[in-house]
Amino acid sequence: MTLEEALHRYIEEVSRKKSSQGYDRDVRLARMIQDRLDASQSLEEISPLVLSRYRDLRLKEASLSTVAKDLELLKDLFRVAMTQWGLALDGNPANAVMEHGSSLGRTTGMAPGERLRLVAACDHYTNPILGLVIRIILETGLRKNEILSLKCADIDLAHRICHVPRIQLNAPRRVPLTKTAVKLFRRVLELEDRPSDTEWVFYGDPSRYGDRKPYALDRVFKKVIAKARLKRIVFDDLRTEAMMAMYAAGLTEGEVAAITGSKHTRISRKAPEYQVERLLERLDAVWPETTLPEVVVVMTEEDPGLLDIPDDHAAKTEGKRNTRRTGGAFGQPRRF
Repeated sequence: MTLEEALHRYIEEVSRKKSSQGYDRDVRLARMIQDRLDASQSLEEISPLVLSRYRDLRLKEASLSTVAKDLELLKDLFRVAMTQWGLALDGNPANAVMEHGSSLGRTTGMAPGERLRLVAACDHYTNPILGLVIRIILETGLRKNEILSLKCADIDLAHRICHVPRIQLNAPRRVPLTKTAVKLFRRVLELEDRPSDTEWVFYGDPSRYGDRKPYALDRVFKKVIAKARLKRIVFDDLRTEAMMAMYAAGLTEGEVAAITGSKHTRISRKAPEYQVERLLERLDAVWPETTLPEVVVVMTEEDPGLLDIPDDHAAKTEGKRNTRRTGGAFGQPRRF
């Protein structure tokens, strides 16, 4: 089996089962690998030395994270070829390729004061949904696609249970809610401007066709963290921060995996200690209840005190209006 045939079969049998984003990424990486490696050579002829040369070549034209994704695809390709296609190899040659030290990912999470700054910045955003989403993720450890796919019928406030539907390869599960999470979900469901024609918990604006989709979380989150000067924070840090808080509170590794759906720890979800009723008792015993702010002051450009704008600068810019049509990001002039 040649490398070209193996990549084509991998795309059809493995990548097809992934999300549309994962499928497109695998197709793009497969084309890149075929262009830089001899696609006509068999998998038995590909050695760690060949892959090391490919890695060094890719490092000259791509970032470290991109090269790491290439190697991960090659690792999974050889693994599938040996375990599912019956290809007889001495071992996985991609496992012997040394990754660059800087491509191993981040080793630190949020700094001590960054969590407070992030929550404050999101609370003061014009749309209150953003602050509620961030606080719920820090309380429950839900994934971004899980929390955006929640519907009103999935929230059982009486029994303090959130029914997470099946998303991609993640099985459906029941998530126990802390007392603070119950308050947050109740506040979301009781928003004054909640439209009656939507079933999403975190709803967005209607499209030009009249239908509503989930809240545009990525775009808004990037805008807020840039304004708060927290650019080093990524969205996955919120889930990591929630899991670290659960460990610090005294929950076991299996209990954290049962709550967050983490796949790093293999557990039997049918075990008595991982049932949602038992997890609720554990959370009530170790997880502190947080008092939510009653009124959140929205940061606007008309309030110089919240934005820390000097008085002399405000006086200079008073009455001026930029009438130039702009095409850059967030209203900034496009640079040519």
